[in-house]
Amino acid sequence: MMSLITRVFYKELLAAIFGVMAGFLLLFATIDAFGLVNKVGDFDFTYRTMFQVVALKIPDYAYQLLPICTLIGSVLALSSIASRSELVVWRVSGLSLMRLMRLMLGLGFLLTCILWLVGEMGLARAERLGKEISDKALHKKEFFEGGGYWSKQNLADGKIRMINVKSLESGSTLKLINLYEFSPDFVLQTMVQAKSGTQQAKVGTWQLHDVRVVKVKSDASGAVTRSTQTELPELTVDLAENTLTVFRNYDQSRVNLTLHQLQERINALSDTGQSARKFEVAYWQKVIYPLGILVMMLLSLPFAYMQTRKGGVGIRVFAGILIGLSFFVLTAMAQYLGSFVAWSPIVLAAAPSALFLVIALVWIYRVVKV
Repeated sequence: MMSLITRVFYKELLAAIFGVMAGFLLLFATIDAFGLVNKVGDFDFTYRTMFQVVALKIPDYAYQLLPICTLIGSVLALSSIASRSELVVWRVSGLSLMRLMRLMLGLGFLLTCILWLVGEMGLARAERLGKEISDKALHKKEFFEGGGYWSKQNLADGKIRMINVKSLESGSTLKLINLYEFSPDFVLQTMVQAKSGTQQAKVGTWQLHDVRVVKVKSDASGAVTRSTQTELPELTVDLAENTLTVFRNYDQSRVNLTLHQLQERINALSDTGQSARKFEVAYWQKVIYPLGILVMMLLSLPFAYMQTRKGGVGIRVFAGILIGLSFFVLTAMAQYLGSFVAWSPIVLAAAPSALFLVIALVWIYRVVKV
């Protein structure tokens, strides 16, 4: 009997969850398509390009929406089961609250693993590929937003190098590179300008092309007294942690980076004395966010018991949407607050899930007790 209940229960839940997911993905894909359709006909941007760009955004949407869709789908499924009085029959047959919670958490654990795999399969690669396809079709030359890529590198003897790259071409060639080398007391000593650069076999080593090297001499006050220029066809430089992967992912959403990529950025920023707090919060969010599915499962459970007392599936679905959006907003707030508050990154990342877990447990207790 219990195995039959488990099969029917999981079938209802999965059909509702992925049905809601399909609806949301279709809605967001349609919105994106309407936003891009006005670019069709510009340069080489075609309908095929538009569909490719939209399709490459779907993994990101799926990752962001699965917890919300889990809550809404579970509310729909449990409300449907309760409205057919199947839940009452199951409870009479020996399905206790604890057993029902174990069933919910078992399915939630499966969905948590799926979400973790989706997040670790490289959402940034999909987003980056979509951007590259769009930029290539529109003949855009600027890969980075604003002033380009900026980074700091610590050199020997306490010297500092500031790195600026204006663009990335064809996904692998740096364009318009500027390197500024400073003494330990931050006096400019050398400027290196190059038209392009390609990464060599050794990771972090770059071959610069069409190079101009400017050596600067300064007095005690830091004022420039003399400078010499040298033109070189090529120059090999070691940019350490500034690898091709780092350049490619520079403008990508931190949420879309894998745990390994986030840890690399944390290490690189920490080694050069820069703040890595945003990436630390993003790292722990990446670890904890999939567990939000388990919380959403528990939040949906009281709706099944309430359904036997009060009508209105639409009201319950609307409430589920509001709860899911609240969880999404709090998760986003934790990410942005990471730069302004001194709380532990783990606390900031875990706070939304912990808050809704407490709400879920209190709600279950009150609904079942009544």
